[in-house]
Amino acid sequence: MKPSLRRATGALLASSLLLTIGRGATLPFMTIYLTRKYAMTVDTIGYAMTIALTIGVIFSLGFGILADKFDKKRYMLLAIVAFIAGFIAIPLVNSVTLVVLFFALINCSYSVFATVLKAWFSDALSSTEKARIFSLNYTILNIGWTVGPPLGTLLVMYSINLPFLLAAVCAALPLMLIQRYVQRLLASESEQTPVAWDPSVLLRDKALLWFTLSGLLASFVGGSFASCLSQYVLAVADSTFAEKVIAVILPVNAAIVVSLQYAVGRRLSTTNLRPLMTLGTVCFVLGLVGFMYSDNNLIYWGLAAAVFTIGEVIYAPGEYMLIDNIAPPGMKASYFSAQALGWMGAAMNPMLTGQILTHMPPASLFLILIAAIVIAWALVLKGMNASGRRKALTAL
Repeated sequence: MKPSLRRATGALLASSLLLTIGRGATLPFMTIYLTRKYAMTVDTIGYAMTIALTIGVIFSLGFGILADKFDKKRYMLLAIVAFIAGFIAIPLVNSVTLVVLFFALINCSYSVFATVLKAWFSDALSSTEKARIFSLNYTILNIGWTVGPPLGTLLVMYSINLPFLLAAVCAALPLMLIQRYVQRLLASESEQTPVAWDPSVLLRDKALLWFTLSGLLASFVGGSFASCLSQYVLAVADSTFAEKVIAVILPVNAAIVVSLQYAVGRRLSTTNLRPLMTLGTVCFVLGLVGFMYSDNNLIYWGLAAAVFTIGEVIYAPGEYMLIDNIAPPGMKASYFSAQALGWMGAAMNPMLTGQILTHMPPASLFLILIAAIVIAWALVLKGMNASGRRKALTAL
């Protein structure tokens, strides 16, 4: 890797960490903020948060697709400016509607940055470097989510507005890092010749459809697993034991991701992607079965969380490589934006989990999650077959 590219990659990874720390310091406390300042009820807060997250995802799709038409460095800088503006504005306004809109702006800008960041890595890095750097970025994201909430907890003891200030300050540093170290990518620097930008390609790409649906189901299973498990334990036990379970599974999850993500991700390649995604699916299934039979044994909960997390460690870079392999040059951001729709699965998990636990036996939750991840794996295989046929036709 060239020194200039190494510096740019380091600057972008540091920016990803800082933005995630800021988001991690504020997102868990949005419910507290809305309760204290606007006296909102729990169900109303749930609707407000869902609306904000949904608006953010929808608009990030459109802005992410447009990123392929513009300089990615400038696009990332604009996304960070919007990110900062949202955090500065929330404490200054006195309207729930405006708070929801600014929170949507924050989520949209963060998603756009994450999407364009992946597209930049895909355009600038060699095929052997991509999985390694993406796995490193995923590890950094988990570090950010580990560091951010405790900082937010500390600051909210002094003022409910301080976490927003921290997020704005954290986001200001990436502006300087990206401006200083990240160079504009030229077409000649890409390993392949860009194709003409045509968003309609997204609608015609069967492989992208299968991979996005797979991501939707996989994120439903793994994207909100901590809140899902806490809801389950509350249904079968009580809040005291739920706190103990969360206190066990979250550190186990963070430790496994931070220690194994980079080592596993750097070994992923197009040749071993299919068997490793299969292994990841098996780990998800075994982890879910473990949760089902853990009962009141915290050691079993921890072991099941470790096995479950190995599936997450494999799926995270695997899903990135699946999209990277089918995205034509010049449309990487568009494809990654479409893939980001899959995170709607994680957003729907708390609501669907509540419905399952209300109307069905508690253990059925894990059977449904097992079915979802197996279907996700089948869709991955279907997408791989579709992309293989497309490449074969292109080569004729």
